[in-house]
Amino acid sequence: MEYHISQVDLYIDEVERALVSRSIDSRWLTEGPQSKAFQARLAVLTGARHVFFAPNGTLALFLAALALEPEPGDEIIIPTFTFYGSATAPLFAGFTPVFIDVDPDTFNALPEAFEAAVGPRTKAFMPVHIYGQACDMEGIMRVARRKGIQVMEDAAQALTVKLNGKQAGTFGDIGTFSLFSDKVITTGEGGIVITDSDEIADRLRLLRNQGRPNSGTFIHPSLGMNFRITDLQAAIGLGQMEKLPQILKDRAKKWRLYSEGLAGVGDIRLMRVLKGSDIVPFRFPIVTADRENLAKALEAAGIQTRGFFYPMHLQPKLRGAVTQSLPVAERLSAQGICLPVHVHLTDAQVADIIGVIRRHFGA
Repeated sequence: MEYHISQVDLYIDEVERALVSRSIDSRWLTEGPQSKAFQARLAVLTGARHVFFAPNGTLALFLAALALEPEPGDEIIIPTFTFYGSATAPLFAGFTPVFIDVDPDTFNALPEAFEAAVGPRTKAFMPVHIYGQACDMEGIMRVARRKGIQVMEDAAQALTVKLNGKQAGTFGDIGTFSLFSDKVITTGEGGIVITDSDEIADRLRLLRNQGRPNSGTFIHPSLGMNFRITDLQAAIGLGQMEKLPQILKDRAKKWRLYSEGLAGVGDIRLMRVLKGSDIVPFRFPIVTADRENLAKALEAAGIQTRGFFYPMHLQPKLRGAVTQSLPVAERLSAQGICLPVHVHLTDAQVADIIGVIRRHFGA
């Protein structure tokens, strides 16, 4: 089907093209000068002491999980309402995932849910910052520190999101972000791993560079793989950084327009933002018991929709011997619709989307 309003669109133009051409002209395409410049910009943006790249967000999670050095049987507690890679990356790294339910209002897992799931083999928590707002990381960290548990944050959708002035992804021992095409800034594919721990940073340097601290040597003191990116990706990232203030302003405006236009319409429920958290919308999520019919109405109007995540505890390859019941995530998955927020979406198109929804509910 051809849509006149797409779910995702890229904000890529001559700015990125010029920076990519600079890399090509310099004849340096692998991780090099542009990557170092992008890395420095990200360190300032996040406030993290150590910043590393990965080829994509899922491999950033895998790299972060490896850096926590799981042993056989070690468990990591993960919200079931998340993207598949949030569960599979730590699983491939050696963790056993334990899934928990989420809050029905913020869609994020609460500190008490993490605490209730702690068992004798729990080694790590993995909070996931959903749809562009922060989890209650202060509460989660209090539980983790009291119980001696490591924290690995999945902030794939939360670059630039702060909780009480502190960047999501920087509360725990290690954090990750995604630079996929639908994120607040993109390099096409790409991931970021951050930490303030010198010890974890030392492990990351070896893990991501074939088990050696620097390229050019053939002595490998540790096991590792190639998690590097290219300077072409970094060049695009530098261009995106120049546009970031405009992107953030634009997404804030779209959040406001949707929130005002859909307030009180039908049975629609909007995501509540945690007090103290920024909102930098990844999408604009709405929940309705009439999801199927509303999605059909939007699609018929040429508006591309996207559903919510299918819970991890119900995934065919992640189900336990006994299927859990995590009802909030199951209900969100059945009732959620994501609306677009990309920069090329005009105010008139937002009004069109709101209009279709209001008419559907007779509002």
